[in-house]
Amino acid sequence: MTEVNSVASKILTGLGNGSGIDIYQLATDLTDVERLPKQDALNSSKAASEAAISAYSVLSFQIGQLRNAFANLNDAAELTSASGSSSQSSNISVTTATGAALSGTHEISVSQLAYSQRNVSNAFASNTTSLNGGAAFDIYLTVGTAPNDTAETVSIAAGDDTPVGIASAINKAGLGFTATLIDTAGDGSSYKLMLEGPTGASNNFTLSSSIADDFGFHDAGNELRAAQDAVFKLNGVDITRSSNTIDDVLTGVTFELKNTIDVLSPATLNISKDTDTLKTSLQTLVAAYNDLNYSINELGNPDSLEDEVGGALSGDGNLLRTVKNAVREAVQGDSSAPSGNLNALRDIGITIDRFGDLQFDEAAYDAIAQSNFDDISTMLSAGTTNQSFYDGQAQGLARDVMASLDELTASSGIINTRKASAEERVSDYDDELEKLEMRMEMVYNRYLKQFAVMESMVATLNSTREALQGQLDALSASFSKD
Repeated sequence: MTEVNSVASKILTGLGNGSGIDIYQLATDLTDVERLPKQDALNSSKAASEAAISAYSVLSFQIGQLRNAFANLNDAAELTSASGSSSQSSNISVTTATGAALSGTHEISVSQLAYSQRNVSNAFASNTTSLNGGAAFDIYLTVGTAPNDTAETVSIAAGDDTPVGIASAINKAGLGFTATLIDTAGDGSSYKLMLEGPTGASNNFTLSSSIADDFGFHDAGNELRAAQDAVFKLNGVDITRSSNTIDDVLTGVTFELKNTIDVLSPATLNISKDTDTLKTSLQTLVAAYNDLNYSINELGNPDSLEDEVGGALSGDGNLLRTVKNAVREAVQGDSSAPSGNLNALRDIGITIDRFGDLQFDEAAYDAIAQSNFDDISTMLSAGTTNQSFYDGQAQGLARDVMASLDELTASSGIINTRKASAEERVSDYDDELEKLEMRMEMVYNRYLKQFAVMESMVATLNSTREALQGQLDALSASFSKD
């Protein structure tokens, strides 16, 4: 019925028989009078909550950046870089020097290099000569000297009982042995297998097989080289190692023995550390802290000119104060692993000014690092590398601060709790806007129905008026003729 009246009112309005009022526009305008104040208020509240969500994300991000800056300080080996050089690089070379290395000069002489045992088999007429009639068999490698020897088995599959098959099986076994097939004649008429084990005197070996044939590996003259250890002196101390690659004598340093070095003309290894690596990390830390401090101030400033999130948390001053105080206390706190006279960042030139920003006195740091770098390292990292958060030991200042920052950004922490509440409010505002729209649709239809009835009544009155006017005009004309 409403639709019929609406159609009728449209026709009447179009014909000029109604009131002449655009009832659709009037219904819309009256509905908007009710809708817009409520809608604007809800949209404004929703926008504020969405800005707060973004602001909480900014706050978490900046705290994360500060945490990353401290994460670069929690491993002693990463606090500095080191380099090494050798006075006889053709005889000994420094291959790596990590931040854990200690500065210093070391004298090294080498009386003996480490070697692996190397044996060769008897000659084979072809690299595909069958050595067991095509049947499978086992090769046994016994490494070391009884009673500390170990036995390894290499299985040769059926059809692989050839020099090339044996070499392939040994190399694939992953035992640290290398088998090489050599064409000794150069024309394919004579092949020998050369077998080489790991370096070190304890890796001497013997070979036997399940077919009672060791292929001549232990015949006279077929042992080309015996296994032996490297023997050298470091600063006058005699040292023996099974390899020429030495990584467990000087902390953080790996060096390679290449040739013997006379004790009367020792090589010199020089290890130096670059404390600027830590200095750069501290500069990054200061910048990250000051960025966080700036963000906190802008998020809480209702007059901020920052787009989108400036002033977004001006109504949540309690959160901002909690975060600022927690971060400041953590950064200014004493280390759980003090060393020497160094207890905190303030002892290496980092302080907080009256505006709440960190200031880095680099000259003061340089002076302290020159003579007390190890104390700085211990104070920051407890002198450890890859330390677990959960080992119950002293963590050092870097991990102390990281733990405090993690509490702020934890899923159940104060920031994420506030963010979750803001997200719930946005969802509630969306529901209220949807309900408002439904109510306003009903209001609009009610207005439209009322105006349609009005239009019908006006049209009826207009029709009656026109009929009476016609009768009056006819009556007037009748009197005029008389």
